[in-house]
Amino acid sequence: MWRRVVIGVLTVAILLGASCLQAGSPVIPPTAIAGDNSGGAIVVYEIQRMSDSYVQFYAQKISPEGDFLWGEKGTLIDSGYAEGGSFASYTIIVSDGSGGAIVIWIEFLPQAEGELTPSFQTYVAKIDSEGNVQWRREIPGVDPGVDQAVLDGLGGVIIAYRAPYEENISVLKIDAEGNLPWGEDGVSLNLFGYDSCRDIASDNSGGIIVVQQIPGEDIISAQRVNSEANILWEAGGVQVCAGPAEGAQVVNDGAGGAIIAYMRDIPCEDGKYGYCDSDIYAQRIDAEGNILWGSDGMPICIGPSTPNSPKVVTDGAGGAVILFVFLGDYAAIHAQRIDADGHKLWNEDVELWKSDYGLSVHPVVSDGSGGAISLWYYGARAQRLDAAGRKLWGPDGTPLTPREMYLPMAVQDGCGGVLISWSAIKFGRYEASYYVQRIDGEGNLPWGGDGILLNP
Repeated sequence: MWRRVVIGVLTVAILLGASCLQAGSPVIPPTAIAGDNSGGAIVVYEIQRMSDSYVQFYAQKISPEGDFLWGEKGTLIDSGYAEGGSFASYTIIVSDGSGGAIVIWIEFLPQAEGELTPSFQTYVAKIDSEGNVQWRREIPGVDPGVDQAVLDGLGGVIIAYRAPYEENISVLKIDAEGNLPWGEDGVSLNLFGYDSCRDIASDNSGGIIVVQQIPGEDIISAQRVNSEANILWEAGGVQVCAGPAEGAQVVNDGAGGAIIAYMRDIPCEDGKYGYCDSDIYAQRIDAEGNILWGSDGMPICIGPSTPNSPKVVTDGAGGAVILFVFLGDYAAIHAQRIDADGHKLWNEDVELWKSDYGLSVHPVVSDGSGGAISLWYYGARAQRLDAAGRKLWGPDGTPLTPREMYLPMAVQDGCGGVLISWSAIKFGRYEASYYVQRIDGEGNLPWGGDGILLNP
């Protein structure tokens, strides 16, 4: 049973730092980051006066060389008194594909006397490549559980969310002009979940693929919506794995379908209640919603090692690179690459990091050339694997920063490297410094060993 406890603890730690929102507003908000596809970054951060809770919310563009391109502070997006939460607590930023970005954020409103929960409003704005706000609008009826967005391929984005105080997941499209072509309420998927722990991917045709675990049933379902807001797969979604499973992560397969990595739970023996083991599997669903790799998917790591918490990135060739936590005599992060038929391409799993003290968040991005780049949270290091599974940045990876990292985020830099943002606690638990760092394709740090401080 101890294995199940360890799995639960590590899964919670990793999910909270990745695609799922923390319970309640984080004390120190993260620094959302997007790449400009040429080695530069666009980030959003806040400057807060702790004396009166006045907050200014900025976007800044940084060149591949590390220069600020939108002035000393950047473009002011929002400002005001942030009673009940900061603007940046639930922020998403995605590149618009033209050197600018689309930003989605939550503004917490003053709490009326007698109200038990805070009020909020969700906003979206588009910033062009020169730092000008082209448009800004409210998004009605969206829960603060919006934690991901994908490009629609036409300069807009698609988000997945829950309507306030409801369980059903909906998807909403925001086009390049700020219009809502799928309506203000979006498209209801009939995928139910009590929290925001889900994953999404573009279908590369103006639509979206969503995976969600059904609470209490340990069932993972997947659904696709096309560019015209039509639900394409069976009602309630396609069941990814016949047996109990959790922790699903999804990428598109380059052909309108998806590759999903997940943790398959193994029931306890001898009449014990619950699950005492887990294995890592992957499943592929084609553009029409057909399961391609059998009812349970393809095994990636099975046996007594108790692997868990998978992450997946596309390899750009119809397959994927899957990373997961390996629990044997010690904790480690392993990686494996599979092709479009689900076959393993590396003879052995590659061990990226290991620790005698446990492992935490491991953000991972594609390197754009069939490999992957992984961050190690505790050691503040990064490692790149090429398409053959070779470590390119030395046996121990590249150090990111000597500073403490809180809620690190990572995206591709478009040049074989990675862009990283994180928060560092300034004073107590109520003020933060925000940093960004770039590692190029060779593992160098063009922005210096400390990274770039956004709010001195």
